[in-house]
Amino acid sequence: MQMYMKNTFLLLSWLILLPSGILANPIKEMLERIDKGASDKFVVELHKSSNDFFELDQKGDKVVIRGNTYINIATGINWYLKYHAGIHLSWNSMHASLPNVLPPVFRKERHETNLALRYDFNYCTYSYSMAFWDWKRWEEELDWMALHGINLPLAAVGHECVWRNLLLRLGFSKQQINDFIAGPAFLAWWEMNNLEGWGGPNPDNWYKQQEDLQKKILKRMK
Repeated sequence: MQMYMKNTFLLLSWLILLPSGILANPIKEMLERIDKGASDKFVVELHKSSNDFFELDQKGDKVVIRGNTYINIATGINWYLKYHAGIHLSWNSMHASLPNVLPPVFRKERHETNLALRYDFNYCTYSYSMAFWDWKRWEEELDWMALHGINLPLAAVGHECVWRNLLLRLGFSKQQINDFIAGPAFLAWWEMNNLEGWGGPNPDNWYKQQEDLQKKILKRMK
């Protein structure tokens, strides 16, 4: 028993003393989505700071990206890819072929900001461009937001599900709800109280689909 407790204590101590960059983090998965094997070409280090920052450095043949949050580290990766490796990620393509050996960072480079909150989207965006996005497309968008430092996006997917559930609990009939809630491409204007029911009704499976999608989006955002 004493030996078991001793080994457990040693293991916990080892985990606590590990550099934060060695522990599992979402940056590795994002890099693998950009290019298979890309995560092996970077060293990611998480450090505390009063201001949001990212830092580029070199360690052997690997590029080091430091930051005080994973969002800021992702922003640093995008900065490196764009300005050091000549790789541009956009809506046209969130995938790239990284060279076997990345261009080195010859001089440590640091960028920081005192703007703690970086917002993205409005309600219209969700109806103009994003009304029928699935998880695959949303996953790319979440990566794009992280790469550009966004940490406060509007999360409006499934807003109509909340309304529907509330109205059902208040005793409204499905017909009344269908006459009230707009279709997917018109939800923004419905949410701004400009119209009712236009483009609807939405089938039951739509609400289930959007609720599940929003839960996946919020889980990834965290």
